[in-house]
Amino acid sequence: MNNRLRKKGTSSQQNITINDVADRLGVSKTTISRAISGKGRIGVETREKVLSYIEEHGYRPNLIAKSLAESKTFNIAVALPSDTEVHEVPFFQTCLHSITETVTAREYDVVLSITSGQSIAGLKRLIRNQKVDGVILTRPLAGDTSVAYLKEAEVPFAVIGSCDDSSVVQVDSDHASGCREIMEHVIEGGSKKVILLAGNPDHRVNKDRYSGFLTALETAGKKVDENSIFWNLTANVRVEECLKAVMADKPDCLVCMDDVICLRVLSWLQRKGYAIPNDVKVVSFHDSAAMEHHHPPVTALHIKVRKLGEAAGTILLDMLEGKDVPMRKIVGYEVCIRGSSRSH
Repeated sequence: MNNRLRKKGTSSQQNITINDVADRLGVSKTTISRAISGKGRIGVETREKVLSYIEEHGYRPNLIAKSLAESKTFNIAVALPSDTEVHEVPFFQTCLHSITETVTAREYDVVLSITSGQSIAGLKRLIRNQKVDGVILTRPLAGDTSVAYLKEAEVPFAVIGSCDDSSVVQVDSDHASGCREIMEHVIEGGSKKVILLAGNPDHRVNKDRYSGFLTALETAGKKVDENSIFWNLTANVRVEECLKAVMADKPDCLVCMDDVICLRVLSWLQRKGYAIPNDVKVVSFHDSAAMEHHHPPVTALHIKVRKLGEAAGTILLDMLEGKDVPMRKIVGYEVCIRGSSRSH
């Protein structure tokens, strides 16, 4: 076992072992480990003596020794979905980067776990082999298997997104309210024939977005036309097949559930010679750089994704340190009205 103490600002040749410190203080190596970890039987005076010596000489525990002493890995898992289009979604890239920055600042590392629908074999293996201290789930499903498993295994975890289980720590934005505001803008702009192009209905975020869509229509006294709502457009060919039929009816506005669907819609419309917003308006329930930089720029719901990652990372590490954390943390959003939905 590598029980070394590293002096700040020194090279590895100047490191000393816990045995060295124990000899200098006239105590056992076990006593040093207990003083560092704060666990086990040790007198107050002895603990203060050890900690004072370490502080005075500017030493800090080697992370491996510290992890063994504290029964921690100093790793957290971030679970990402394996959907074929996930590599195209800046949300997950930004979220992962933000989480990593946040936890590495507190001397933790990130282990990536890929989940496929309700299949969580990889995540289970990490937990079973004690590779991580906690988990962040980035996209919960309805009746998520990951949530049930982590609760049963009593592993600290937080969810980015909403969850039906109020006992689960959640970090989210108010997607329902934001999407309702976008739809109010669409309705106030005079759009009467509105088409919703949606993704997987099992994704909780899509349920929240759909809720906002429905609320806006119902508040405006408009009947919900189920024939104008298209789910499971998770592949480009599905989007194109849908658009061929939809555009024949000359809709006023295409409402895209997320930016990936929206990019596919924009590409198809451009190839077919449609002008936005003159021929049809387009809005997205999720913003990204591609939405902002399109010509014309696309009206979209902007979620502060970096803030989601920062909050999730901070809350999980606080949980691991035994601190009180909020059960639900809400990060702000902004409705960005741009050229794609302006009246002409």
